[in-house]
Formats: sequence, C-alpha cells, structure tokens
Amino acid sequence: MSKAESSHKVHPVFQFVLLIVPVVMTGFYLVYSLTGLILEGKSKLNWSLEATEVANWVGGGIAVYSLCVMAFALFKKLGRYHLLMVSAFGHLFLALILTAIVYIIVKL
Repeated sequence: MSKAESSHKVHPVFQFVLLIVPVVMTGFYLVYSLTGLILEGKSKLNWSLEATEVANWVGGGIAVYSLCVMAFALFKKLGRYHLLMVSAFGHLFLALILTAIVYIIVKL
C-alpha cells in the first residue's frame, strides 16, 4: 500500500465529524462542571442536585464515544499516534477528570 493510500484510510470529512463531536461535548462539559465553582447559595444547591446525574450521562457519553472512535481506529488499522486515537484518548481522560471534579464540587 502506498503512502498516499495509507494516509487516506479515513475520509477527511468523516474524520472531521469524528473529531468535532467530542470537542463540542467536552467544551459543554467543561463549562458545566466548572460552573459549580462560581455558584453560591440556592443556585449552587440547585446545580448540585442534578450535577452528578449530568456528570454520569455526559461524562459516560463522551467516554463511550471515545472508546467507539478508538475501536474504529483500531479496526481501520490506524497508528497508535493517529489524530483520532490521540483525540479519543484525550477526551476520555478529560471526561474522567471532569466527572471527578463534579463529584468533588458537589461534596464541597
């Protein structure tokens, strides 16, 4: 297989879609999780009532999506350092960290 064929195993538009979805979701999740740090009083109480459930669904959704992208990259035999693999691993890591942050903020 030539270098040109191996570099186009994933169509660029499809690769863009696979990369943009976790960026948007992680951006939303980052803002949502750090909102708990600036809220006070009744607003903080209302946020904390739903925060763990949101953290479970959004963090879990990002994690599942990232694992699916990793599985797709392995199926397509892309390298370990391919952009899809690096992005999926990074977003999986961020989802876990942000979920932990939400749980810590709720306990404060």
